[in-house]
Amino acid sequence: MTLSIEEEVLREAKVVASLEGKSLSGLVEEYLESLATSRWLEKLAASLGVERLEPTSEDGIPSRRPEGFNAAQAVREARGSREERILHELSRQ
Repeated sequence: MTLSIEEEVLREAKVVASLEGKSLSGLVEEYLESLATSRWLEKLAASLGVERLEPTSEDGIPSRRPEGFNAAQAVREARGSREERILHELSRQ
């Protein structure tokens, strides 16, 4: 794969990677994974009907959930689904 990156951005990214003890490739991979995870979370929120919830404080979170929504269960299911996907991908390699 070939990427075109401005020299100044590349220099800064190398500094960040060095400070974090990572390779530049590792830093890029981590960022791309965060993009994929963010998109997955947005889809999950939409499927649960909670994409518009924007609590302003930690105390406001439970009161703004849809009635009957079990956040702990949703997190368990999401983790389980992701784990299954990862294991499936690993078995294909």
